[in-house]
Amino acid sequence: MMKKIINLKRNKKGFTLIELLASIAVIVVIGSVIAGIITSSLRGSNKTNTIEAIRQNGNYALSQISKNIEYAQVFNGLSRNGTNYDTSCQFSIAPTPTPVITPYNFIKITGLNNNIIEYKCDTSASPVVFTVNNNGNENAIIDTNSVNLTSCSITCTQTNETDVPIIGIGFTLGPKKQNGLVENSTPPITFQTSVTMRNYAK
Repeated sequence: MMKKIINLKRNKKGFTLIELLASIAVIVVIGSVIAGIITSSLRGSNKTNTIEAIRQNGNYALSQISKNIEYAQVFNGLSRNGTNYDTSCQFSIAPTPTPVITPYNFIKITGLNNNIIEYKCDTSASPVVFTVNNNGNENAIIDTNSVNLTSCSITCTQTNETDVPIIGIGFTLGPKKQNGLVENSTPPITFQTSVTMRNYAK
């Protein structure tokens, strides 16, 4: 009878503290590895989605601007202040002219449907402003709800007075905001193009 009681006591023996700590350590390590894999996957997915949103916004805006300028019926001019407009930009008068790139803040054209369209780039504002005014209706060119506009530019290049001005449009877009699931290394993307107006001086 005494032997049976001793055997029962031995069978009821539980885990030691060391065994419990070892089990907890193994579970923590496995959990950390799994959490790392999930976080890395989400981070990569969010980075891809962010870059895709930037590219879609930038390419769409650039194509619309360049198409409007290229096929404009009338070139109303370029301006730095939105009041005084020049229909040609600065150029070199040396015997061998070299192109002079002139920065502007406004460009105004008359579109195919006779609408007056004015593009405004204001880098002195915070945040940077890049808008289009179509017959009195001013709207942002870039959807700043999903991307961040960090810079914009309107330039004009003309070698001499008889040449057609080449209008340069550029802007830089980045992620709307950095958070724990978006890589801090997501770089801003620059979009730029040069447009020659088909109906200039016609």
